[in-house]
Amino acid sequence: MASRTPTPPPASQLRLGCTSGRDFSLKLSGDAACGKTSLLLVFSKGMFPEVYTPTVFETYVADVEVNGKKVELSLWDTAGHEDYNRLRPLSYPGSHVVLICFAIDLRSSLDNVREKWVTEVLHFCKGRPIILVACKKDLRDDPKTIQDPAWMNQGPVTRAEGIAVAQEIRARDYVECSTKTGEGVREVFQTAARHALMSDHEKSLVERLIKAFKLRKSS
Repeated sequence: MASRTPTPPPASQLRLGCTSGRDFSLKLSGDAACGKTSLLLVFSKGMFPEVYTPTVFETYVADVEVNGKKVELSLWDTAGHEDYNRLRPLSYPGSHVVLICFAIDLRSSLDNVREKWVTEVLHFCKGRPIILVACKKDLRDDPKTIQDPAWMNQGPVTRAEGIAVAQEIRARDYVECSTKTGEGVREVFQTAARHALMSDHEKSLVERLIKAFKLRKSS
């Protein structure tokens, strides 16, 4: 399979000097062929897959640095095809953050964020931070995409439209990326790691407050 190396460094470089001991599980959901697997491969291996291969379930490990802390990420790629609707929920337990992905050149994938994916994620990962990720950003200004007859009426998804959906589904953040150029790829996972740390801190704070309240009540 032909591949090439875009801007982001491979995870093997990102993992050097990891000493924090913090690790989080990230799950990626979204329509088949929306760019989830490419996003993980470019980030973890530094290679863009030229040939599309449907995913069943794949896992990757990589580290990122957030606010001076090294954070290890376990990355789970889930199957977006309807054939795996009954199996996919098995991958959700233990998730710290969920990335719901859609393709900028495929409006139906954004529609499915509202109609399918957010419902599934909220059911199986209640209370977990959601990041909405727009993939294939390079196609927004691609002449072939713009001139495609299928886009004559609507065109690719705009940034404003993506942000609007992120607000609608109450996502913690919205990030756009292109695995072909490397733009925004590292930012996706740094954003996810930052929200994982924030959520973990909030959970720890709540637990301490509950413990303090119980001690106070029993004294």
